[in-house]
Amino acid sequence: MTAHDILSFLISGEWISGEEMAKKLAISRAAVWKQIQVLRQRGYEISASTGKGYRLAKKPDLLDADRIFGCLKTKWLGRDMRISAQVSSTNAVALSLARDCQSGTVILAETQTQGKGRLSRPWVSPPGGIWMSIILKPKMPLTHVYQINMAVAVALCRALSSILGLEAGIKWPNDLLIRELKICGILMEVGAQVDLLDYAVVGLGLNVNNDPSSLPAEWRLTSLAAELGHDIDRCDLIARILEEIEVAYENMGSKEIYEEWRSRSLTLNRQVLITSVAGDKVGEAVDLAEDGALLLRTGDELKRVLAGDCIHLRPLEASCERRDEQKASYEPRA
Repeated sequence: MTAHDILSFLISGEWISGEEMAKKLAISRAAVWKQIQVLRQRGYEISASTGKGYRLAKKPDLLDADRIFGCLKTKWLGRDMRISAQVSSTNAVALSLARDCQSGTVILAETQTQGKGRLSRPWVSPPGGIWMSIILKPKMPLTHVYQINMAVAVALCRALSSILGLEAGIKWPNDLLIRELKICGILMEVGAQVDLLDYAVVGLGLNVNNDPSSLPAEWRLTSLAAELGHDIDRCDLIARILEEIEVAYENMGSKEIYEEWRSRSLTLNRQVLITSVAGDKVGEAVDLAEDGALLLRTGDELKRVLAGDCIHLRPLEASCERRDEQKASYEPRA
């Protein structure tokens, strides 16, 4: 018997007696009281009344393994879950554990002090977000790791759509946007021997209940709470995200995942700036290959871009419309 067993009776917000819970769980009323104290120490506000029993007055916005496990329906993903109040970064913790733990281990933290995104940029991780890293150990060549990133991005879009009714799109190579504002970043780091993958650590930074208005406007961020107008149950959302990731992961490398990943792209048919160690390139994003490469048209050349930072400049449709308007303004009128 755990605190979660008691919480399952309280979650409705209705009064329930300690005697009734003790009877249903085949434990003593003292054992019920002890677990009530555990829940209170975790931040749950539980009212007590003679003759009525206990009632959950307020559910805290805290990561709680018992609550996540109570919602989780995965077969293997997240069954080993480690939650901390604060870490340097969940990816750093996961990388330190990756060789010695099982595939599907999940690392979560309320805050990160040294969260990072692509190109080692700092990722601000205040309370209220989902800062999570997943350790995965598929048997695949290193050249196929793009399939993991592709599957995770699709799974996140599916989760936000099915659970919250929010349609997120994918900005190549690894960001999720809503209304052109960043909602989530994905950072994958790997360990390998020659060309065979040992493990992949997939870090997710998802803005949930944190306030994006407290961060610089030029970062162009949003959060789920800001989009919906109310806070989200992060524990339930984490469970649902892990379920979608497990399904997509088990289907990664399929035509279905690739086609959905491509169809959710916000980068196609746009003018983009790609920055990488090889230099900057500006061009039209004309397609996405099955291996995750961006096909970029620069002048008369078509280039394959496998990695880099992508900045959306403008939709091509909008630039075409402007050119048509300018042309019409110089045409003689009858």
